[in-house]
Amino acid sequence: MSERRRAAAWLYRLGAGRGRAAALVLLALFLAVQLGAGERLFAAPRLALFDSYERLLPRVRKSAPVVIVAVDERSLARIGQWPWPRTVVARLVQAITAAHPAALGVDMLWPEADATSPPVWVQAQGALPAELRDALDALPDHDALLRAALASGPVALGIAGERDGTPDHPGPLAPVRVVGAEPSALPSILPAFGSTVRSLPLLDQAAAGHGLLSVDRDRDGLVRRMPLVSVVNGRPAPSLGLEMLRLATGAPWIDLYLAHGAAQGVTVGQLAIPSQAKGSVWIDYTADDPRRFVSAADVLDGSVPAGTFEQRLVLLGIDAAGLVDHAITPLGPMPGVEVHAQFLENVFDRRYAERPRWAPLAEAGLTAGLGLLFIGGLPLLRLRWYAPAGISGLGLLAAAGALAWVRARWLIDVAAPAIGDGGVLVALLGGGLADADRQRRRLRRELERRKLEAARIEGELGAAVRIQMGMLPKPAALAQDSRFTLDAAIVPARQVGGDFYDFFMIDPRHLFIAVGDVSGKGVSASLFMAIGKSLCKSCALRGDGVPDIGAVVRRANAEISRDNVEMLFITLFAGILDLASGRLLFCNAGHDAPLLLRGGAVPQRLPGGGGGPPLCALDDFDYPAQSLQLARGDLLCLVTDGVTEAMNRSGELLGHQRLAAALAALPPAAGASAAVAQVRSAVAAFVDGAEPSDDLTVLAVQWRGADAAPG
Repeated sequence: MSERRRAAAWLYRLGAGRGRAAALVLLALFLAVQLGAGERLFAAPRLALFDSYERLLPRVRKSAPVVIVAVDERSLARIGQWPWPRTVVARLVQAITAAHPAALGVDMLWPEADATSPPVWVQAQGALPAELRDALDALPDHDALLRAALASGPVALGIAGERDGTPDHPGPLAPVRVVGAEPSALPSILPAFGSTVRSLPLLDQAAAGHGLLSVDRDRDGLVRRMPLVSVVNGRPAPSLGLEMLRLATGAPWIDLYLAHGAAQGVTVGQLAIPSQAKGSVWIDYTADDPRRFVSAADVLDGSVPAGTFEQRLVLLGIDAAGLVDHAITPLGPMPGVEVHAQFLENVFDRRYAERPRWAPLAEAGLTAGLGLLFIGGLPLLRLRWYAPAGISGLGLLAAAGALAWVRARWLIDVAAPAIGDGGVLVALLGGGLADADRQRRRLRRELERRKLEAARIEGELGAAVRIQMGMLPKPAALAQDSRFTLDAAIVPARQVGGDFYDFFMIDPRHLFIAVGDVSGKGVSASLFMAIGKSLCKSCALRGDGVPDIGAVVRRANAEISRDNVEMLFITLFAGILDLASGRLLFCNAGHDAPLLLRGGAVPQRLPGGGGGPPLCALDDFDYPAQSLQLARGDLLCLVTDGVTEAMNRSGELLGHQRLAAALAALPPAAGASAAVAQVRSAVAAFVDGAEPSDDLTVLAVQWRGADAAPG
């Protein structure tokens, strides 16, 4: 070989291969998409990754700064149906504030007057006796009692934002100081609401603070983030939890920091909370903890232990079935009031789930680094190591993402790099398989040339026998698979013959089997047999995934017929066995139907055995695919007509009945090897030394079940 050709071959091995070139192009395109539009395009897998972290590696609840006073089923059973008279709610609020909480957040709205309040009831009744009206007028207004209760402590009253409502005056809001940008820029950065739903002005103005109850819902409806500050009719408004923190710390206002058109975070007194670009924080959930809840009924009857609310953040909300609109979180349905509690726990523990601002660049770096490692390293390995090495690399990528989450609660999107580098791996694997196929074909041509040279030296027939038998697969190659047993044998009528069998694994789950018989005998039949077998296997392995057996036979018919100058034909039975389910998909092109041995019953020929004419008999024949469900232990025996037409010295044929009787004599637990040996023994005993009339081929396969133990 010339120096120039050696250099060209060296360059091809180092990087000029088709697989590497395709992988490099794919990696470059993916990186361009990832950097340009990755935040939007890969949002779904990123959110799925966050959900998996929350389910598999949830936050451990170390502290308990928040108590939820819940209007639960027990409270409704003791007090009565909801809504309660506001006198009851006032007593509940007063009982909480009297216990000196750091702040009380009310996840409830009272937009209308209490219908049970005496003034409202009197007005609704119309004309009443003067004496009764005077007595009722002397009773206190329920809303006034609740107003006094709300004013009795650091109470933050919830308000609900409406995006499509008519703009209105938002009422009192906590002071928010915007740092780093003009307030007019807020609607383009933060979630915005045109109007609000608030409690009665009498109640609304009595509370010391006001916070939004609205949360961020992603497109799939799940709540993963909490907006710290939103815009209500052009004014910044904090979330309920953030307003509770303001009241608890005694801060006069909340500072909102903006830079480069994005939110950076907020500060409440000495407390700093970082945020995402849209002013929200990821909520790091814990599993539902009953210790977080106190029943409203226990608060009203005074059975709550002393100190339960002392200097703690208390949330008042509804947890009764049918009354609460549950938020759907990565951990499942959760009352909205508990979402606010989870947020406050994140703040109190100073451990936030966040997606760092440098994450997109880091993720692109992971994609490029691992992809280039694949491109540079995998072609140096043998092809069989591509998949294990690639899967190991992707596994390390997943482990790095999980480690970042566990150690720092960073949401690093390793799903996007895994998608890109998975494509690189597939491209390299495809290129490697193509190169291996080209090398295999080159070696096959070289082997055939050498065998033909040997045939001319040692004799045509001896070489032809070696070529023919060498092309047939060895049952021992699949003997380690415990899901099935398989054996096969072929005895040419002359030194060479036209029968063939084939079997191979299409993938780890599917086994391909075939038995064929070429018309005629001798060298011409053996050559045509070699062509037919190779083309059948090529058609079965063409494309990705498990092929349609009918399409495989149709393609084989077209390919074999193309150069059939001798006008030969092939009978063929081909099938694909699903080793996980025992389902056999098969196609019969003019071949004898196989025998099915099932549970010690009399062997039966496979139903629907005749699917179409032999290959090369009709062009474009649409061979139908058929199916059979095998039971555990079922054995399928495929033979050529050299078995059933084996002739003894008296001119009698063995026939299907004698063959079935021979197989019926097998013990129930016999495997494929025993069946093949039984067929050969029955034929040998029947012909008793007579000249064979045709090639003899037998293939047996027994399905033992997907979970069969080795042995």
